[in-house]
Amino acid sequence: MVIVFGEQMIEFGAEHEASGLLKGSICSASVDLIQDSKQAISSYVAASPNVVLSITATLGNILILTALSHRDSTLHPPSRLLFRCLATTDLGVGVISQPLFIIHVVSVINKSWKLCFISERLAYITAAGLCGVSVFTLTAISAGRLLALTLRMRYRELVTLTRIRLVIALIWFISFANALLYLLDQRIFLIGCFIVIVTAVVIATICYFKIYLMLRRQKSRVEDHLNQGRQAASSLNVEKYKKTVLSALWVHITLVVCNLPYAVVTTVKTIRGNTPSLFIVEAFAATLVFLNSSLNPVLYCWKIKEVRQAVKQTTANFGCL
Repeated sequence: MVIVFGEQMIEFGAEHEASGLLKGSICSASVDLIQDSKQAISSYVAASPNVVLSITATLGNILILTALSHRDSTLHPPSRLLFRCLATTDLGVGVISQPLFIIHVVSVINKSWKLCFISERLAYITAAGLCGVSVFTLTAISAGRLLALTLRMRYRELVTLTRIRLVIALIWFISFANALLYLLDQRIFLIGCFIVIVTAVVIATICYFKIYLMLRRQKSRVEDHLNQGRQAASSLNVEKYKKTVLSALWVHITLVVCNLPYAVVTTVKTIRGNTPSLFIVEAFAATLVFLNSSLNPVLYCWKIKEVRQAVKQTTANFGCL
């Protein structure tokens, strides 16, 4: 049987075979999307910002990585390594995940099933893996800020480059192990994504709450010392530390705002299954997650003095070429 649509001829048997190949996949759940022009337009609107975001994420994170490669940076080496890891994953999102996501959405709208089948898997695996690394790296940064406050002088002794490298290797392994679950069971994969995002956000939030309580107690002690006429020599260090924590907290808040909507969408999709409407909502939520990779370089330059100085030096060097 042959169906004539415009100038295209589509073999019904071939389409049926494609449907069998894609059974249970996100592509097969979005067939009705093409039959509604409003839904198609909505999908294009959801995906189109990623063209610009892919470029900004790529350029911004290349600049950050170049700036952080300077050995004369005043950032503590383990902290610099964590920020380089974060910039690397954000660069990967801009170069790999976002283009694949755009291809996936367009392939669904155009019913390019084979391309959809491939792009769907590549987009979900790379995005889940890279975003998982970003989320866990930000959690490690928050834990590092807490350790710096509790360990004080012993922090530099215990938090070494070797240990941070091991932590980063573990983060990459866990993130991509969870991402590869997509090939085995999509429901387990979606549950894993939800657990990764929520666990990382909860741990980081607990770390910052503990830091807040400790700084509050420290402030009370300093005020007591000043009231008694004693000199609080550590007050300047505390103020410097507070600025560092606030900078990391801004990055954390941006992470929560960009990632939690996607966690909610995946939860709903796990319970109800995929639908054309959820496909559009997920596209918007995924774009918000990808936006995080473009915002992070801006936050580094705005809130972290050491990074801002390194970026200024790097851009000045480029200007002299």
